[in-house]
Amino acid sequence: MEFTYIGKNVPRPDAVAKATGKVRFLDDLRLPGMLHAAFLRPTHAHAKILSIDTAEAERMPGVVKVVTGRDIRFRYGENIKDRLPLAVGKVRWIGEPVAAVIAETVREARAAVGKIVARYEPLPVYVDARDAMKEDAVLIHEESGTFEHLPGMEAVPGTNIAGRYTLRKGDVDEGFRRAEVVVEGEFNYPFGSSGAIEPHGAVALFHEDGTIEIWSSSICPFIVREDVAHVYGLPASAVRVHIPEVGGCFGYKSDVTIEQTVAYVASFVPGRPVKWVATRQEDLLSTLIGHGMRTRIRIGARRDGTLTALRTTVIHSTGASKDTGIHVLIAATHNSTGAYEFPHCLLEGLSVYTNTPPVGAYRGYGHQESQFAVERMMDILARRLGMDPFALREKNYLGPGRTTSLGERLWESNGDVRKCAAVIREIVFSRPKAAAEDDRYYYGRGFAALMKSPKGAPFSSKSCYLKFNADGSVSINMGGAEVGQGLRTVVRQVAAEALRIPPERIAVYTEIDTQFSPWEWQTIGSMFTIQGGRSVIRAAEKAIAMMKRTAAQVLRVDEDRLVYDGEHIFLNHDPSVRVAVAKLARGYMYDDGVTVGEVVHATSDTRLPRQSNPDACGQGTMGITYTFGAQACELRIEKATGRVIIDHLASCFDVGRVINPRQIRGQVTGGAMMAIGATLYEELRFRPDGTAVNPHFRKYGFPTVREMPGRWTVEFVETPEHIGPYGARGIGEHPVIGVAPAILNAIHDAIGVEFYEIPVTPEKIKKALEEKGKN
Repeated sequence: MEFTYIGKNVPRPDAVAKATGKVRFLDDLRLPGMLHAAFLRPTHAHAKILSIDTAEAERMPGVVKVVTGRDIRFRYGENIKDRLPLAVGKVRWIGEPVAAVIAETVREARAAVGKIVARYEPLPVYVDARDAMKEDAVLIHEESGTFEHLPGMEAVPGTNIAGRYTLRKGDVDEGFRRAEVVVEGEFNYPFGSSGAIEPHGAVALFHEDGTIEIWSSSICPFIVREDVAHVYGLPASAVRVHIPEVGGCFGYKSDVTIEQTVAYVASFVPGRPVKWVATRQEDLLSTLIGHGMRTRIRIGARRDGTLTALRTTVIHSTGASKDTGIHVLIAATHNSTGAYEFPHCLLEGLSVYTNTPPVGAYRGYGHQESQFAVERMMDILARRLGMDPFALREKNYLGPGRTTSLGERLWESNGDVRKCAAVIREIVFSRPKAAAEDDRYYYGRGFAALMKSPKGAPFSSKSCYLKFNADGSVSINMGGAEVGQGLRTVVRQVAAEALRIPPERIAVYTEIDTQFSPWEWQTIGSMFTIQGGRSVIRAAEKAIAMMKRTAAQVLRVDEDRLVYDGEHIFLNHDPSVRVAVAKLARGYMYDDGVTVGEVVHATSDTRLPRQSNPDACGQGTMGITYTFGAQACELRIEKATGRVIIDHLASCFDVGRVINPRQIRGQVTGGAMMAIGATLYEELRFRPDGTAVNPHFRKYGFPTVREMPGRWTVEFVETPEHIGPYGARGIGEHPVIGVAPAILNAIHDAIGVEFYEIPVTPEKIKKALEEKGKN
């Protein structure tokens, strides 16, 4: 199929404004009468609050109000209501807000916070789920059994187990009886931060008429609106949420995070907006973090490499709240098969309360954590079998006619991991390794296959409002949040293709406002291109049909005899009988002023077909659309320091259809770089008492341009999808999934040492080499 605009390097519509600094982020907002909030954070990660003395803070210059959690009577959360806007009675993690100061300036608010005196009685602290699960562990949430929750989201009363998910496929015991070889291991993906360049922030205003208005750097305005409305007993229409430009997300700006806290504080000063923007330390400790997953995995196989069984246990240190982490755990658990078919599975996930910041979405959403384990184990299994690792994988890849752990049968339109693996194998492994080592370095190569499914609510949808203007140009409004992924470019190109007009004639929305924007659940799961793009096509088709109905009256022919080409609607056998699109946009006006036909604007939405919640076995149509891929790296390890240098990182994904080549390449290289950081450098570390070791960028360990691979290879396979626009499927999160196992497999290839956790730092490599030398 030939395309005019799909597959072309159309410029981003927001590129100039961003490059010149003209876009407005949340911290650029200046509202009349604006006040500023600052928060007191605890000195203990788990403690009873004995007293809070605010007297001196209240007397500080510029202070309008000091707020504590003393009178809070509600909890919030979308899946389980286990969150509080301010601490009540006890603190559960080091970044929890204990009290707030509202003042005329940020400086005055922060100065007054320093005058609040809080006294605590320390309690035992658990920063690891394994400790929090012990029988004698003190409860972090004593009342967890009473929390309001969605079906299947309940905690285990009397324990720190916040939730469970179990998936059964076949008979795992029978699968292991059939196995001739069994391998097992335990892998750890530690805490980390999405670390967007713009920290979290919000502004809340309680109007005198009882309505509420909120501005937030969030990607889920409609969820924020409904959650705030529920808490304050208002109809959703009485709460208005604005989303200005968002300076990056990578997951942790989904779900309700800080909005309820800022709203609660603002409720004490009706008529005046209250603004709070996180410091970098608050962004790392007081919003959402990622990971904290330990995966125990056991694989059974026949001697010919046929996989027979998989037993996985994912233990998630979900932090002081599980509301934002439970679905990350579920995704990690049912996707722990990776890109392979296992006929028999028992996959279990445990969400465990810990005295650490709440875990939420992070790019990859559970997939990279558990597939790190399965891809490492595939290499280990291949060595046990004495089998080529590519042959082992090839024998067991998911594909047409095979079934996932969820029981979903795959079709050709789900994509082709074999083609992706073949591309990467040819690029990286078709020639012998130049050398095993030389005087300065060890050399290694590693491979990993991957799979990603979406993770969202079955009712989730992406909506589109499309309007033709009087000159035939088009304006499009949607509810998807642009966070740097290039969503607006996709909308423009898909609309241009569907409407057959140049992208320059299509204006795409630049902000979200729940009063005007069409509804969208939230912008997650790498699903906007699939669902949002399909919604654009549906709206375009509706608009064209409307114009054809009017043109049929004007030209006095049946609608099915008419053809649309972007500029005109004309008779199929005689193009000279035509009417211009611009003359139909607001109905057709005759010379005498009489007007017929409709104003051309259309709405549409798209949800995944037949998406469901899990059944009693943990299975269901929870995947539906899949993206497969393969990644590999070539690296060297400096003998003197243990430093890992990535010389080449190669990625290939079956994306169905490339919408914008330049943009998708940026997605892949950016995602892979993020994963290199997690694999070799990044970890948000906590001491045994729950205090943070490195809650700032200077010590956190982000990679820089100096740590980039010496060479990138980015390739794509295009097996058209049946849902997405023109066959396209998601790609935003996928590049982070296979990088860690590919690097660790390459490290083993270089030095023969197995690593089971990340980050693999130079110190760890040096220690491993020293221990290996002793044996």
